[in-house]
Amino acid sequence: MPEDDAQGLPVLYGRYASPFVRRVAVTLRLYRIDFSHVPLMPFGPDKAALAAFNPIARVPALQLGDGEMLIDSAVILDHLDQIAGPQSLTPAAGATRRRVLTLLAVALGANEKLVAGLYERHFRPRQAWHAPWLDSCDKQVRDGFQWLDAQYAGPWFTGAAMTQADVTVAVFWLFGRAKRPRFFAGLGCAKLEALAERLQGTPEFQATLPEPETLASELGPTRRPGERRDP
Repeated sequence: MPEDDAQGLPVLYGRYASPFVRRVAVTLRLYRIDFSHVPLMPFGPDKAALAAFNPIARVPALQLGDGEMLIDSAVILDHLDQIAGPQSLTPAAGATRRRVLTLLAVALGANEKLVAGLYERHFRPRQAWHAPWLDSCDKQVRDGFQWLDAQYAGPWFTGAAMTQADVTVAVFWLFGRAKRPRFFAGLGCAKLEALAERLQGTPEFQATLPEPETLASELGPTRRPGERRDP
């Protein structure tokens, strides 16, 4: 394969439980790029290890065969697209590229607001939750995914060929559905649900299934006994 294989396997840092890590891992497999996987978490004892090569200790990070370290899923995917060339999941130019990037921007924004709401609920006890902030996050999540559902005409977002928009939206939808099942069931996004289920059955998605949830145990209890986490 391309340059990275000639120099040694790239190493992907981060757990597949992170949707940002998982979309990179799925893309690596779709591009048939072999890689090693180090499932670090940006919490607890792993945080110091991440900070050694990423000053903000976030995942994913991808170490290339020559030792160069890439951080942030968008940066990593841009590099992988260059390696893939004509087979890139992100079109190289033109209206289709702009369309895919717009879909990705909405998906990323909705997922970031989902994560922000999850962190509010994980890090703070229920009595300290800021309801207006959570309501605002929920609205952006709802509006984002419902807009994406309306944009999906099939068989893929932009027509006959799968793009990074399909991969990323499916990964983010599956993440959100697992974290807040009742909320996502109420969104009414039947087309996104079908897309996610179709891709979840592929070898690339099956090989990157999220690890068991460990966030709560890593952070320690943040709720009073008997309190239930919002779905």
